[in-house]
Amino acid sequence: MKSVEEKVLLLIAEEKLISRNDKIAVGLSGGADSVFLLFFLNKFKKKFNLSLVAVHLNHKLRGKEADADEAFCRELCAGMNIPLICKKKNVKAFAQKKKLSLEEAGREIRYKLFAEAAQKEKCTKIATAHHQSDNTETVLLNLVKGCGLQGASGIPVKRGNIIRPLLAITKDEILNYLQSKKIPFQTDSSNDENNFQRNYLRNEIVRNLKEKINPKIDEKIFNFSSSIKEVLNFIGESVKERVQLVQVEKTGGCKIPLSLLEESHPFLQKAIIMAAIGSVPGLEVTAHSVQGIRKLLTKKVGASFQLPGGFSAVRSRVFIGIGRKQDKIHDEIFIEKNQTKSLLGTSITIQKSLKKDLSFSSDTKVEYLSAEQLKFPLLIRKWENADFFYPFGQSKPKKISKYLTDLKLTPEEKENQLLLLNQSEIIWVIKRRLDNRYAITKSTKKIIKVRCTQ
Repeated sequence: MKSVEEKVLLLIAEEKLISRNDKIAVGLSGGADSVFLLFFLNKFKKKFNLSLVAVHLNHKLRGKEADADEAFCRELCAGMNIPLICKKKNVKAFAQKKKLSLEEAGREIRYKLFAEAAQKEKCTKIATAHHQSDNTETVLLNLVKGCGLQGASGIPVKRGNIIRPLLAITKDEILNYLQSKKIPFQTDSSNDENNFQRNYLRNEIVRNLKEKINPKIDEKIFNFSSSIKEVLNFIGESVKERVQLVQVEKTGGCKIPLSLLEESHPFLQKAIIMAAIGSVPGLEVTAHSVQGIRKLLTKKVGASFQLPGGFSAVRSRVFIGIGRKQDKIHDEIFIEKNQTKSLLGTSITIQKSLKKDLSFSSDTKVEYLSAEQLKFPLLIRKWENADFFYPFGQSKPKKISKYLTDLKLTPEEKENQLLLLNQSEIIWVIKRRLDNRYAITKSTKKIIKVRCTQ
């Protein structure tokens, strides 16, 4: 059976938590867990050539007890010749101001203090004393509150420069170790009170589970949460590969190819959409938004879903576009008969027309076309490199890029050139030239008039 120290060293090696020459800021409350962590790192500092700095926060919640904890930490660090950074913060006042629970407020202040201390002391890592029993409480709390897989994965062994090497061992192992080595520590009397959710879970639920079902529940739940982490890592890699196909727009939106979602499992669909939403500055990721965007897969072309903050998602034939303003983000819009739509400063109107009303002129802003093959809605978008059409009067295709170059347009005119399309076929290079396939002939019975204004 591995010793407590061996278990911690093994986790450090497996997860690569510590590198040689690291300087570590150690969160020190004075309780058993953090005292063990400080003693452990100090004992093995030569092995890793470590430098240590302890960081203590006096929450000012427990009066003389809190002051006693602070005094203990000062004496402990002085005896071990370890520098100590000690701060007092009014956690209760902060919680009231931010409308947080005392637990949430304390956690926020602690991690801010750890980060500031690490930066000031040029530490490479921050170590906290979370252990397997903490992980058990976290997983169970998340489960009863209705968490997803992320919540079931428990406390991460490392996140950024924060490491938690004691997740290899339980609270009982820590206490037994300290008692056997006669290492002193402080006891927080508030841990015996059940007025906090975590305390109630620890003192009542977990205690009964250990006594009546499985005394090794901490180890079993840690193994379970570790398995969930592996699943999430696997999914993360799969999502990462797919998310690379999401087109992030310079204007601040993005386009998700429909094929990317249609070919993916529903779970991956949600993960891809979450990642896509996360790529849009100022757009919050919510379950409601993810579900709304997924529903667009079953909607008709042109369907939209309103997102928070003035954003929207719009379904096209080939992708779902997400952005704040459709005309600037997606560079495409859909238009029905007897509608007017605007894109890039150009307003386009489509109306039915009769042969007797035809009035051809040199006005490039008006075009008449055969509607025999049209399938509404039509698409208006900017041109793309692969586009081609059959210029009016010609039977051979020509790339749009070549056609625009031949016109000797300015770079801005060329970049903002709009097209009118019937599904994937170009109908009109707007204000430039009609596609020969949609020209009116003697046999044409259905006619559409397209007019644009700026």
